[in-house]
Amino acid sequence: MFWEIDYRDPLFGIIVFIFLVGIVSLIGYYWGYFISKRRNIALKKFMQNFDYVGFDEEAKEFLALSANPTSSILFMANMYQKSGNYEKAIRLYTTLLEYTKNPLDKVPILEYLGEAYYKAGFLKRSKEIFLEILRYHPRLGNILEKLIKIQEELGEYQDALNSTDCLEELMGNTSLQSAYLKSKILILQAKSLNSPLKKLLTLLKQEPKLLRVILGFLKDFYPREFWEIIFKLEQKDILDILDILWNIPLKELPNIPKNHNLLSSLYEAKGYFTLTPSKKATFELEALCLLREKQNFTGDLAFHYFCKECKGSSPLFFERCPHCGELLSMQVKSFLKEKKYEMGYSFL
Repeated sequence: MFWEIDYRDPLFGIIVFIFLVGIVSLIGYYWGYFISKRRNIALKKFMQNFDYVGFDEEAKEFLALSANPTSSILFMANMYQKSGNYEKAIRLYTTLLEYTKNPLDKVPILEYLGEAYYKAGFLKRSKEIFLEILRYHPRLGNILEKLIKIQEELGEYQDALNSTDCLEELMGNTSLQSAYLKSKILILQAKSLNSPLKKLLTLLKQEPKLLRVILGFLKDFYPREFWEIIFKLEQKDILDILDILWNIPLKELPNIPKNHNLLSSLYEAKGYFTLTPSKKATFELEALCLLREKQNFTGDLAFHYFCKECKGSSPLFFERCPHCGELLSMQVKSFLKEKKYEMGYSFL
């Protein structure tokens, strides 16, 4: 009998081992069950913050009648989202979340919901959803990337930098992202720092793609250093910031070196300098100088902005492409337009 087995008998050790394995397995099972239940409760409490959206009654009926409705509901919600009907898409996602029981199956639905809130302009709600996903699944790199993008747009650069450090551990290749965020933090804290100039110039040396970001700050706060950098730039780099240089008032210009053909051409075309017969640096500047010489029409430069990666365009400059999300991929394109003088009338 079992009670007749001596504790020194090998069979006794095997029985004890099996007993301990059973206890550990039982504890592990109930611990997993407890964690899963707590996660579901936490998710339900979290989703109560979004109750004002309500549920889609038609979707609830479809979920009750159909055997496998998840893919169909997701397809409809995605179509609504792509067409710009974000309220309808959000209703479908929240209804589907209520229907889905498995916590792992809720992750992609939450991701879609976060994207819908982001595109609808509710950045903080989108951020809360992505943080909730990362709370239980911290190794999802694509969610981290979306969170960083939202934190940037909210101006939470330090939080975005912390998230980028986590992303570096997961995926690597975040040096440009880190340098960009550090420069934004320094610029944001410029008033409280004695001088962020040295750190910014160090960052610029490490990452040349920060040129436009840093020069935009130096132009207003450190004009001498701004022009020192401009005079050392190659022509292709100056063309990437031509819109910044074109809009600088005459009173803020330093003495332009005579051998600097592009800057001389630029401000001759602008009307700041006396016209010279020398060949201008670009076609647009040559054309503007000819218009100025003839004096029949007054020309001006207008600018459009393109992404080097996806070739998407925007009438406004951007640091992160609004189409593909690529960071610091903007390229400036200039074109001629007629300058029209508009007279403003006061109603006072």
